[in-house]
Amino acid sequence: MIDLTSSLEMAGLRRLGIPVRRVTFLLISSLVAAASVSAETPSNVSPQAVLHLTNGDYITGSLTPSANPETFGWLSPVFTQPLAFELAGVQSIHFPMPDKLPTHAGDYCVTRTGSDVLFGSLVGMDPQSVVLDVNHLGRVTIDRSTVLRLFRIKGNAELFFVGPNGLNGWKASGAEEGWREDAGSLVAEKAGATLYRDFGMPSLARIEFELSWSSQPSFEFAIGVNDEARTVMRAFSFEAWENDIIVKREGEKLADIASLQSNIGKSGRIHFQAFLDQQNGRLLVYSSEGKDLGELNVPLADPKTYGGLQLTNRSGNIRLESLRISRWNGDLPLQVANDQSRIHFRDGKIVYGSIASFDAAAREFIVGEGADATRIPEDQIQDVFLSQAEEVPPPPLRVAFFEGHKLSGSLIDTSEGKIRLKVPGIQEIVTVPTEQLQSLFAVAPQTEQTGTQDSAHPRGRLEAKGTRLHGSLVDTPENTSQPLVWLANRSNTPVPLKPGLSARIVYREPPPSVASETIEMQQQVAQARLRARRGGGLVGQIQSLFTDGEPGNKKKKSSRTSEAVLHLRTGDKLPCKMVNVDEKGVLLESDVSEIKFVPNEEVQALELIPDAPATQIQSLKRQRLLTLPRMQRDNPPTHLIRSVDGDYLRGRLISLDAEQLQIELRLDPKIIRRDRIVRILWLHPDSAEDGDDPKAQESAAEVNAEEGYIQALQNDGNRLTFTPEKLSGEILTGRSAVLGTCRVNLQQVDQILSGDAVKLAAAGLPFHDWKLKPAAEPLAPSEGSEESGEGQDSSLVGKPAPDINLNMLDGTKFKLADHKQKVVVLDFWASWCGPCLQVMPQIDKVAHEFADQGVELFAVNLEESPDKIKGALERLKLSTTVVMDSNGRIAERYGATSIPQTVIIDREGNVARVFVGGGARFDERLRSALTAVLAGEAPKSPAAAE
Repeated sequence: MIDLTSSLEMAGLRRLGIPVRRVTFLLISSLVAAASVSAETPSNVSPQAVLHLTNGDYITGSLTPSANPETFGWLSPVFTQPLAFELAGVQSIHFPMPDKLPTHAGDYCVTRTGSDVLFGSLVGMDPQSVVLDVNHLGRVTIDRSTVLRLFRIKGNAELFFVGPNGLNGWKASGAEEGWREDAGSLVAEKAGATLYRDFGMPSLARIEFELSWSSQPSFEFAIGVNDEARTVMRAFSFEAWENDIIVKREGEKLADIASLQSNIGKSGRIHFQAFLDQQNGRLLVYSSEGKDLGELNVPLADPKTYGGLQLTNRSGNIRLESLRISRWNGDLPLQVANDQSRIHFRDGKIVYGSIASFDAAAREFIVGEGADATRIPEDQIQDVFLSQAEEVPPPPLRVAFFEGHKLSGSLIDTSEGKIRLKVPGIQEIVTVPTEQLQSLFAVAPQTEQTGTQDSAHPRGRLEAKGTRLHGSLVDTPENTSQPLVWLANRSNTPVPLKPGLSARIVYREPPPSVASETIEMQQQVAQARLRARRGGGLVGQIQSLFTDGEPGNKKKKSSRTSEAVLHLRTGDKLPCKMVNVDEKGVLLESDVSEIKFVPNEEVQALELIPDAPATQIQSLKRQRLLTLPRMQRDNPPTHLIRSVDGDYLRGRLISLDAEQLQIELRLDPKIIRRDRIVRILWLHPDSAEDGDDPKAQESAAEVNAEEGYIQALQNDGNRLTFTPEKLSGEILTGRSAVLGTCRVNLQQVDQILSGDAVKLAAAGLPFHDWKLKPAAEPLAPSEGSEESGEGQDSSLVGKPAPDINLNMLDGTKFKLADHKQKVVVLDFWASWCGPCLQVMPQIDKVAHEFADQGVELFAVNLEESPDKIKGALERLKLSTTVVMDSNGRIAERYGATSIPQTVIIDREGNVARVFVGGGARFDERLRSALTAVLAGEAPKSPAAAE
């Protein structure tokens, strides 16, 4: 024993050259690291098969018939016809996982050279062959020289698991998508990828496993654990340390370590048998041939039996090739002469000798010949080892079944739902149903470019759901209705893209675009100073922001020469040499389109100074600009105008010419110099949030969205959306419902979008998220409802009243700050609210009773026109002073989401009471509240009121 408090650390022993096969030491807490375990299920199950190419591309779909053994036919939902991929360019095919994995069928598991595995019923065996009846494959005659081992599984109550059989049933965690299936093995290539499964192992278990790697390995394989990290800390763990494979265990007071294999290299594999005794804290490790490699004895104070295993990839890569778990009787395994044929009995006994044959009728193995022959009933047998076979170069393909079969061979052909293989060492042609396949893997795929490479057309990358394919668009064939035809790398066959496909073709990744308006940008100093000098509200600032004038007044012409840029609702962006606007649409001249007019319903924005510096707009201001008051819903604003100073104006654009813009602001026309305008945004009623304008379906953008339309993103930043008609060389032509004939050079295109990808891209473009939102409708309590309480439940009570600066019905201004030393009553109401009209006369009566004590009443109307307000007051025969909250901002500040709401503000300007609702006897509650407020009684806190 080594006391580590006064000696060397375990991890440094071999670095110092100490020849230690096994070291037992006292545990110190600094060497304990808890592993992180999660119970996430891998989400790699696809409803279709996925074909992976050697260049990293992939495509979902299904195999199609092909008589050429050098190609795979592949039908994808992305294309209208099957593709043909050269076998040399295919890396793997992963088939969709069934709802329930099949179990191993048959009596035996047979392992062959090249890591082939077959499960089936043993039909016969002689000196030349082994015959199996394999589920879904039929009778298979195997050259005996390729058979390594027969393991009996039927009637073997000691057997718990044979696999790994794909990811189904395992729990992956750590690195995202860290584990994948590959030809029946489980592979991790990302650091931190962890795999766990509970097999229900007994306390005495035999675990036979095979791991391999192709780069410097660093892994941890813990046995006898559950899904809690603390059990991994105390488990027996196989690990790769630098160039050695070790096994260790760290208990509460003791720890033990054994070196199992040295000089493992950057590429290699291990095949071990572990005999585990969890209750006694004992582990014996043997090679696959039965050689004793090491033993650990580290009992725990409170031993428990856990039935799971956990494999973690720390760096490099790791592959779980095979795993077999069975019950162990506790006896020490016998030493094995692994170069001889032998039979292992279930009771641990071993019989050596030439295994002559198998009597299928008697279900007995015959060992020896003639008078010396011995018959052994198969129900006594666990393993049959034949003579060691020579390894041969692997065939080009390897297939893995959901049932656990693994076969390597050469492709003959594919037909409907089947693959035919020629497997070395098997007499019959193996016909494999694709519905039974888990994966197909190229054993030695080529990495160089294969397939026809088209050099006459720009090369790009096609991306769609479940698909990434490098290649190029090629010339449109004559007499075809599909103008876009794709020739993929690793394929010799150009195929048409499916119309309406949501996809993109990337020729160059464009630089990230910067939105013209962003609240993150810090360009506020000059703008703040300018506003401080101007003062006043937005409408009142028009004279200083813009230079107003009467129609016909001549202004100094702008010296700017940059083109304007027109943005369409489809996402199109095109430069314009001359732009005028009237009430019907935009008149323009552009080099990229023959069209001279675009109707207003298709326009998203017009940039008159495209290179103007971006400015920040506060989120609250933006929200106000895009909030549509109730009173304006019948006549909403149609445009937002941004000035060179960064301010915005909202109204109805009447016209724009080379000199000036005419806009209607609340029925009042204004004239603004054109050179003071950066951009104009169109506010469409059909794009408004919660909008239901039936005209939305009538726009040309909807017509343009028919199947087959695309959008070309050019490297100058312009975009064109059109239905393609023909590609010839580098020139793609088509027609737009908005812009007419379009023509783009693919050498000048960064990306081509199609289908829903166009809509998704447009939604993220600058200006496309500027949409009107109707102001929230205040809720009205039911008729006759009465609110209990004393009006002190609101969070506003006891706090300074939010400021108010609004117009009144008579045209004068109301400022709450002008009414200090008064008790102010605010009655939030609307003419469409029945309870409001019921309670208003009561509020008016009580306010008059207290008028000589300094109580003032103001009825705050929510977003209604003066005519509706006057009509309601006439019906009620009231002369109450009305304040007009035209856009609902004041109601929002006072939390008036339900009306009627009555607010009492004391002489210090603090909110004293808030009542929501009313009722027939509301006057009594209001009278009592005003008496208390006038007497100076402090309001209770909301908590006290409860």
